[in-house]
Amino acid sequence: MKKTLLTLTLALAFIGAQAQCTPDSQFTLPGIYPDSATGMPGAFVGQSYNEVITIIAPLDTSVLFSGITIPVTVQTIELTNVTGLPGSFSYDCEGGNCTFVGGATSCAVLSSPSPTAAEIGSHQIFMYTTTTVDAGWAGIQTQEDTIDYYYIDVSAATSVINQFNNFTFELKDVFPNPVNNQAKVQFISGKQTNVTFTVFNYLGKKVEERNITATRGVNNIDINASNYANGMYLYSINNGEQVVSKRMVVKN
Repeated sequence: MKKTLLTLTLALAFIGAQAQCTPDSQFTLPGIYPDSATGMPGAFVGQSYNEVITIIAPLDTSVLFSGITIPVTVQTIELTNVTGLPGSFSYDCEGGNCTFVGGATSCAVLSSPSPTAAEIGSHQIFMYTTTTVDAGWAGIQTQEDTIDYYYIDVSAATSVINQFNNFTFELKDVFPNPVNNQAKVQFISGKQTNVTFTVFNYLGKKVEERNITATRGVNNIDINASNYANGMYLYSINNGEQVVSKRMVVKN
């Protein structure tokens, strides 16, 4: 079974064990709320985080089966696993049940007792779901999906859940900044591609260049600045279509 399975897949994200929550009654259409356009509210390092997510599973949709588009009835959508969450974050399903019946409304909770400084950076989230449908003459069919376009940014001030698409090419701030010998830079790529990472000093002289095979999602670059002179630098990534640059200060 190949899918047209709507936003079934959606962000069945942040769901897991035994949440005490109440779905938000203002939402009536199938989907996940807050939706990806609204996004999750930010969380603050050192402060507890608790966000209720309303899940309305669709009752029916259409799928491509053996080259034919057919209507199907959604029986269940099960969240089987979530990976990539920062260590202090967890996900809980209402009543401990992570199987959502087609047409039913439920909820989940994404929480952290206290995001920590050790979690600073970007964390790509992978969500694994199994959808079971009644395809009429084709019988009961199941499909497994992986949702990989959400990530959590954790900074010294806030942590925010974001999403990316196939066209995303985003460069993050170096950490720590100022840089003292060792630092880390992350970037988000919407696709696997070849990327050139370059560092220039304040006079415009190239001091480092690396060719990197980027994967879809969050990519890490470790910087050894022990041989850099103190001062301002410009670092950039180039995928042949876009160039994104930021500044960093070296203070060894």
